[in-house]
Amino acid sequence: MIIENIEYSDKYNLIRLTISKERFYVDYDLYYENGFELEKEIDFPIYKKILANDEFNRAKNFALNKISFSQKSTYEIRQKLKDQKFSADVIEKIISYLDSYGFLDDEAYVKAYIRDKDEISSWSRGKIKYMLRQKHIDENLIEDNLCLISDEREAEKAGFFADKKVKNDYSYENRAKVFRHLAGKGFDIDIINQVLNERFS
Repeated sequence: MIIENIEYSDKYNLIRLTISKERFYVDYDLYYENGFELEKEIDFPIYKKILANDEFNRAKNFALNKISFSQKSTYEIRQKLKDQKFSADVIEKIISYLDSYGFLDDEAYVKAYIRDKDEISSWSRGKIKYMLRQKHIDENLIEDNLCLISDEREAEKAGFFADKKVKNDYSYENRAKVFRHLAGKGFDIDIINQVLNERFS
């Protein structure tokens, strides 16, 4: 195997090598350590290093691209890397790399997620908790930050959804219907009863 072409990639700040008509992205350290140049013969041990370096760089750029659009949890990034078929070893190296540079911060992610789903989507604490669990967020992290939503705010949201269902029908049957509706949205029973007692007196 010989190096057929060497290019600089502005987009990724990497060196692009063409070997046997295949392209590999390597960093400057590997490039200078091995004195890569055109027509240089590549033996198998060096080729393995190139492959490993290329996979790491591709995974890193993929992950950085994902978090540049929106904040992601550690679990989400790990899953996206798995979906792209990167090796387990490379995935863990990327997670460590992102974490070391502060690109992954599950606590900041949880705070932002709760704020967004509370203020913009009007989700209940129960629904937010369920969705964060689905993202494999640490249970203590969820509980510690759900207190950012007060009971008053929770009742306000539940009241908004209840009013849309009451429609001047204060029958027992409609109360039960509204109860089920709010429970389905993940509101706590105490909050639901408070809201319904205010409307079905």
